[in-house]
Amino acid sequence: MGSRLFWLSFGGALLITSLSAWVSWEFFIKPMDAAVRTSNLLHEKFQGSLGVAPRILANAGVLFSQKSELESLVLSSGEVSVRETFEGQKPGGGDFSAVAVFRAEGGFFFREPFQINVRRGGAVADVTLPQVKILRLEMAAPVQFDAQDLVWDGIPDRLQTRITKALDRRAKRDLLEGGLLKRAEQELREKVRGIASQAGCEVVFVAAGAEN
Repeated sequence: MGSRLFWLSFGGALLITSLSAWVSWEFFIKPMDAAVRTSNLLHEKFQGSLGVAPRILANAGVLFSQKSELESLVLSSGEVSVRETFEGQKPGGGDFSAVAVFRAEGGFFFREPFQINVRRGGAVADVTLPQVKILRLEMAAPVQFDAQDLVWDGIPDRLQTRITKALDRRAKRDLLEGGLLKRAEQELREKVRGIASQAGCEVVFVAAGAEN
């Protein structure tokens, strides 16, 4: 009788231990192991494709810090012609208009936070994208005037500065309204989705500061 009770107790303990080990593996260790493997793949793929290593976490635990040897990534470009009228500011009196063509590039600086949190199981990752901005804006040609008696070198320095700033502001506004940054963000999302799919992972884009 005592021997039978011993073996029943031993078998029960063994069953409980085996069940606990299986539960630990199936619901804790295995999902985290998958998340870590996906994180390693993402780190490798992002460095190879974009030249940047985002901050990568596995179930909120940091595995890789963000780093890059590059300053920025260009994702979109555009050109715009702008005109500004300056009333009563013409040297000697009167109004005049100035026209200029600008070229711009949209993308993000690698100093901007870029984070990926791989969820347990490794199949889904929450992505916080860096903020896209106008990276470069430059005048493609000298400023032109509607008044034939105006030449750039003959305009006072303070008025030159005023003209340049006004044209620059108009160019930025027109480029934003034309979707330069929207195209850049869309391109970035597509790149991130493509890289994540190579690691067998779907992405969910979250707002900066939101809890994953």
